[in-house]
Amino acid sequence: MELLPQILINALITGSLYALIAVGFSLTYGVLKILNFSHCHLMMAGAYLFYLFFVELEFGIFSSALCTIAASVFLASIVFFLFIRPFEGRSILLPLVSTLGCATILESLVAIFFGVNVKSLSGDWISESIEIGSIFVTPLQLLIISTAIIISVVLAIILQFTPFGRQVRAVAERATAAESVGITPVRVRFTVFSAAVLLTILGGILVGFESNLTPTMGQSFILKAVAASVLGGLGNVWGTLAGSFILGFIENIAVGIDIGGFSLPASYKDSFAFFVILFVLLLRPNGIFSMRRRSV
Repeated sequence: MELLPQILINALITGSLYALIAVGFSLTYGVLKILNFSHCHLMMAGAYLFYLFFVELEFGIFSSALCTIAASVFLASIVFFLFIRPFEGRSILLPLVSTLGCATILESLVAIFFGVNVKSLSGDWISESIEIGSIFVTPLQLLIISTAIIISVVLAIILQFTPFGRQVRAVAERATAAESVGITPVRVRFTVFSAAVLLTILGGILVGFESNLTPTMGQSFILKAVAASVLGGLGNVWGTLAGSFILGFIENIAVGIDIGGFSLPASYKDSFAFFVILFVLLLRPNGIFSMRRRSV
């Protein structure tokens, strides 16, 4: 019990990272009605682009961020118009297969150009711990938590109170009806897809500062994104946000609590995403926060 406060703050940090990654995945499904299995590989590619500008080319952090945004939007447009747009409305399996192929291509290209060795963005200024009572936290971890909160608030404002948000909800509800009142579904879908890519890349950059970057990191994070989305309800952005924190809580509690001198090894942490998916699909296939009508 002495470790419980630290475990809870670790769960909050983990959930914040998952939220930044999984919310974009769920938003893409809610509007485009596809399972984009290249989502976290785009996260990985964008994080490596930031590494290229920030570490290899030694740009400043703001210049690196701007260059990464521009390059990521270009990358998102290629993926959308080559791997997603041609297969929309045909079959749910076609975009799934095409995005899996895109994920493999991205992983291979990153491995070719950057190598397979671990890369890191971390520095001394973000690794020094701050002691708050019995809790230890780094400035980066505080940034991760605050970023997830700010992004969630901004996303809520955009979706609920702006004209573009109403367009997004209209396209997610019924694209043909939205088109009949002057909304261009393709433009809305591409904008949402690009925003989802930028959101997950932000999560990938924070992962790079917090731990490290590898070409295969997308494989583990796509599992977490799917688990959080299934837990909250596919296409339900707010359910996915809650599911991300629940998943982070489950993982950290499971490997952090010592019961009778027995505790699970930290390497078992990723397996809980599988258990969450199976458990929710068996008991509540639509997710514990599923909604019948609205998708976002």
